[in-house]
Amino acid sequence: MKRASDFRAIAREALRGKWLMAALAGFIASLLGGTIATGGNLSGSSSFSEDSESFEEFFHSDFWYEYSGIIITVFILILLFAIVWSLALMVIGGAAKLGYARYNLHLIDGEKASLTDLISQFHRLLDGFLMQLLQGLYLFLWSLLFIIPGIIKAYSYAMTPYIMSEKPHLSVNEAITESRRIMDGNKWRLFCLEWSFIGWWLLCALPLVIGVAGSVGLGILTENPLWVLAFLPSLLPVWAAFCFLRPYNEAAWAAFYRDVSAESASSVEDTME
Repeated sequence: MKRASDFRAIAREALRGKWLMAALAGFIASLLGGTIATGGNLSGSSSFSEDSESFEEFFHSDFWYEYSGIIITVFILILLFAIVWSLALMVIGGAAKLGYARYNLHLIDGEKASLTDLISQFHRLLDGFLMQLLQGLYLFLWSLLFIIPGIIKAYSYAMTPYIMSEKPHLSVNEAITESRRIMDGNKWRLFCLEWSFIGWWLLCALPLVIGVAGSVGLGILTENPLWVLAFLPSLLPVWAAFCFLRPYNEAAWAAFYRDVSAESASSVEDTME
């Protein structure tokens, strides 16, 4: 039985000489809402002490009175764009997931993986939308019992995009049921695979942590209310690091799917015999 390190090794081998293209595909898939692996989507909250007097001074400063109209307008435009983009992702995100699943399966299988794979499933917008809708609904209902059942079911449904990308004749519910079947006894393995990347995700976030710490220190030393913007340059290396880690994570998930689906097919054949 393969372990997390084995799936990572398969992913590295599949990505050999293809990292740049895979990073670009991962970036486009992220923009389209098509990421599958949950690594990097793990959210945590952090807080630090803010100098409220500095912010109060900022909102009473000449800079604020002079540019407040522009700042508010930009904020509203960004908010409207975020709303429109979120609605668009609800429509195309599922199909993008199916396309990205196909891309990574081609990569793992040693076949030609191209950027056109990402949009190859856009004729299945309804299937993709229903996949996300039903998965989200089921996870919400399971989470009402407690957060742990919701997490367990998230791993049960995790292979659904791969199944739907390979078996378009299945309905969404049939694909979810198939995912539950092949993940029976394999949820812990996927959990271990996912968390084997946690060190890499934390390392990628390190420049941001340094940037935030530096901006806080700058604010303390200068008492400048604009210190909150000083961490922005650190976002560039973080973004670059995540762009190259994402395809590694996704390829490992595709390798995991190939393994568990093959195991499931073998067990079915043994049962029939």
